[in-house]
Amino acid sequence: MEERNQDIALAEITRIERLIQEFKEKFAAGTSDVDNFMTISQIELLWSELRNNTNNIYSDMIMKMMSEVDESELIRKKKGSSASRE
Repeated sequence: MEERNQDIALAEITRIERLIQEFKEKFAAGTSDVDNFMTISQIELLWSELRNNTNNIYSDMIMKMMSEVDESELIRKKKGSSASRE
């Protein structure tokens, strides 16, 4: 199971690195030609897309981690402490 989690994490890191590389390439292409320079709006759009895409990856990763937490011991302990207070 741990190896599978590491594979998933590596895939997520690879996706993030790819998104960053694509951003850098688009940014460089849009800012290298003085006659065809990107507008601030275009730069902000690229930046927004990068943030949204990486935030989605982070969100998916955290939701998956949370879904894999074994809460049985915590629930058992909470039930025991609740019963002792009554």
